[in-house]
Amino acid sequence: MAVKKMVKAVFVVGLLLTMMNVSVEGAITCNQVVSAMTPCATYLIGNAATPAAACCPSIRGLDSQVKATPDRQAVCSCLKNQAKSYGVKLGKAANLPGLCKVTDLNVPISPNVDCSKVH
Repeated sequence: MAVKKMVKAVFVVGLLLTMMNVSVEGAITCNQVVSAMTPCATYLIGNAATPAAACCPSIRGLDSQVKATPDRQAVCSCLKNQAKSYGVKLGKAANLPGLCKVTDLNVPISPNVDCSKVH
């Protein structure tokens, strides 16, 4: 009887670990985020007054891939780190979701944001 309970426990733990692994793998990668943001660089770190023509379609493409909280948190973490590294103008970054009319990708871009609280 104890062996059956042990087998069930091992199975349940394995199932839980598998499910957790799937959700982590589903998150958007930072490479995807950087690739999507590249057409917006002249606006975000340069002196362009408006985003380049290719910027918003690229951002909307990324927005369509954001499906759940882990995706938004992954995007947030990536943008937070990239903003620090490349000197992104935070005011322009905050305006980008509205300019490009995106919904799911509307995450704060700030060096002080706690991405674990993004939902």
